[in-house]
Amino acid sequence: MIERHHDWRERLGRAIAEASSRQFQWGSFDCALHVCDCLKAITGVDPAEKIRGTYSDAAGAAAIHGDSLQEFIARHAAELELPEISPTMAQRGDVVYVDNGTPQGALGIVGLDARFAVCVSDRGLVMIRIHRWKRAWKVGR
Repeated sequence: MIERHHDWRERLGRAIAEASSRQFQWGSFDCALHVCDCLKAITGVDPAEKIRGTYSDAAGAAAIHGDSLQEFIARHAAELELPEISPTMAQRGDVVYVDNGTPQGALGIVGLDARFAVCVSDRGLVMIRIHRWKRAWKVGR
């Protein structure tokens, strides 16, 4: 299991603040890469290291995650030994799969205000309330 840095809260806050002015861009700043940026900040591990810069549109992203973003994330969370937990148990810094009104859904990270997951949309960062969290994974201790 990956471990969180002792100052992970500050690191997560900085990662979210730095992302707040960015514009959505496939392969550079999308929902999955934002979550991986946050995971790298709080743990030092970059789960997207091998795929960064390898796609630039929705079709390229779909070629990587296949038919189900949700199942792709579940597989990779298992590889990282991130245990799946109930979405109602997710806390700051945990990863969530959310219903964002699209067929694929989206990934987010529970922010410092634990009532919201911070996700990337075509409008930049958005806050998604807990009732739309469908799956969750515990990150470190």
